Amino acid sequence: MASESPAAYPLYGTTFNLHRVSPLYTGSNYPLDNRTLAHHAKRLRDVLAGDVLRGVRVGLDPEESALGNAGTLQTVAWKLLPDETEIIDNEDTTMSLAVSRGQIITIVYENITYTAILLQDPAAEELDESAIGVGVDGFGFEHLPLLLTKMRAPLRETFTDFLSITFDARVSTFHLADKYIIDQFERYLAHICIGEDGDAMDAVESSRTIRNVIGGVVIYISFDLPGLSTLKTVTIGLSEQDVPRIVALGKKIDKGTSDSPFMEALTIYAKKHLAMDLKHEKVFISSIACDAFVLGVEGKVKMAVPPMKDGGENPQWRATRRLVNGLVALAKGSKMVDS
Repeated sequence: MASESPAAYPLYGTTFNLHRVSPLYTGSNYPLDNRTLAHHAKRLRDVLAGDVLRGVRVGLDPEESALGNAGTLQTVAWKLLPDETEIIDNEDTTMSLAVSRGQIITIVYENITYTAILLQDPAAEELDESAIGVGVDGFGFEHLPLLLTKMRAPLRETFTDFLSITFDARVSTFHLADKYIIDQFERYLAHICIGEDGDAMDAVESSRTIRNVIGGVVIYISFDLPGLSTLKTVTIGLSEQDVPRIVALGKKIDKGTSDSPFMEALTIYAKKHLAMDLKHEKVFISSIACDAFVLGVEGKVKMAVPPMKDGGENPQWRATRRLVNGLVALAKGSKMVDS
């Protein structure tokens, strides 16, 4: 059983903005540890208090220093983010990146707490915890390609400036393609319907699992049509009873040959009952929201707390982990639109 309480694990239950981060230059062939990160936390706190970094003032403006109703700055913590399934002492300065998900930065003001999470390349998780230099390329760069932030814009800008100046890195927000959002939803549906034995669930069990995990689904459809100024979006809401029926219908229509049975059936339904072609080049899915997660083209994600039992070995936990790792891999690659 993992030592981390699922409800407390910082990846879940929060709406994050997504950012892509180029490799951080640390000048070392060893990953950053908690001792070094504590030093960076102190320097970041000085910056947030209005000091300068390398001779350049990058702190908040005086009128923004209190961040509205946030109150005065209390503490800044920067630590390795332990894996949910590992029993790790967060204060252990020798913990390697091999047994962590990345790094977590917590900025506590008097009335509110802000969070940033740097996630490592999921490929590094395949290495055992005795590996040296996980996430480090041998040239002094550490790879943490995905940054998730829950911060107000002025604070987020100051924090990303700090990353850029301290580690000679580029931080950019990125938008997700609508096809990527659709694909992730379809894959999530498929992954939760794989049983503990690795075999696909039968129709009855799949239907029950989809209802319990996915629940109802809300799909936001946007348009990019010339001369259309009044109709910007259409929202389609599906009940938890309808979602497994649509999946089953999609599989029946394509005889199990498509990777997108849900969208196949929804496209036919929308065209027949709403006279709307979801495959039109000017029509796109801008967001999909369900009980398990929310994913939007504007570069936002929110994931529900998956059940943690048997060390996380259950379909929803595995599907959620694959969703997160997919986002990290996307940030590491080039299949995105930089903003």
